Amino acid sequence: MIKNKKGAIFITVMVISMLMILVGVSASNMLMQDVHMVKYLKKSTTAQYIAEAGINDGLATLVQNGFAAKDTDFPLIDNTFGGGGYNVTVSEVGGRVLLTSVGTFESISRTVAAEVKDNTATALLYMMASGTDLRLRAFFLGLADINGDLHANNDLRLKAQALALIDIDPCGATCCDGNISACNRIFQATGFLGFINVAGSTTEGITVAPVSFPQFDYAYYVVQAVASGDYYNGDTDFGSVGTTTDLTPGNGIVYVNGTANLFGTVNLNGGIVADKINVRGRLNQIKTGSKNVIIAKGSDTGGTEGDISIFFRLDVEEAVVFAARDFKVVAAFSTVVVTGSLLGRRNIRIWDLLSSITYNHKLLSPTGILGPNGETEPFTVVSWNK
Repeated sequence: MIKNKKGAIFITVMVISMLMILVGVSASNMLMQDVHMVKYLKKSTTAQYIAEAGINDGLATLVQNGFAAKDTDFPLIDNTFGGGGYNVTVSEVGGRVLLTSVGTFESISRTVAAEVKDNTATALLYMMASGTDLRLRAFFLGLADINGDLHANNDLRLKAQALALIDIDPCGATCCDGNISACNRIFQATGFLGFINVAGSTTEGITVAPVSFPQFDYAYYVVQAVASGDYYNGDTDFGSVGTTTDLTPGNGIVYVNGTANLFGTVNLNGGIVADKINVRGRLNQIKTGSKNVIIAKGSDTGGTEGDISIFFRLDVEEAVVFAARDFKVVAAFSTVVVTGSLLGRRNIRIWDLLSSITYNHKLLSPTGILGPNGETEPFTVVSWNK
């Protein structure tokens, strides 16, 4: 009887001991798994933060260099960020742009993506763009040297007369291939030994989308011009025949609440905004600061149309040239040289005798320029997917 009791006690103790060992081992395994899980979650969270930092770097790049940087500045790679690294790439499907950032920390990777929508007015992607008709003629022995695309929301007319040349080439950036396009018709005509060379494509008709034009923060320009003493209330003449006048606005912008008439040689350091601009002598625009624009906006009452008229010579080192109505060369032997974009919300007319033009497209984003619907930011983040 005693022996049986001792045996039962022994077996009971052994069972309890084994159960305690099993519980201890299980608890130890669970603790080890928890420790491993905590470490994994910490590394995974760090990888996600690094991926989000990559997206922020991508967005900052688009802000600093413009939306076109998506084609030139990516992928963005940083292998030393936060003890790990990220790789940001760009993909486009059906016109939708997606930034994808893969963050890595100690062999663990997380992916974050953001869809972004460009707020850049599409007219800025062209060397010349008109809201209605664009007419360009190279006269006898004349040359129209254009590096960039041309577009008209209605008709585009090109004419190279005898021994004249219209040469349309890429601008050197991804936005321009030397294309010409029109939402209605394209007309090309040449005289004896006259040539029209189009390096890119020629597209016309209802399948061509009309371009959108930028808006501008005129109230901002007024504040800047008033603060620096460069605001003129009423029609204003700058310079005189046979003289040289330097305009160097303290805040980079001259604002004329009326018509600006420029005589002689006027050297403009920065930009100018007026209801209407008549270049009766020579205007040399010199890139200065960040407000490099030449704008004829039209009067608020509608009494003065927003025209830019060239009677002799316009030289633009780098600026957005915008006419709220028409840009036109109105005198023979005129010369126009522009680096940037030349935009006419209605018509662009460069059709006069022996006019010589040289255009080099450059996608610009001067201070005060807005999107086609007044957007203040260069792009909109449509979605952020973690």
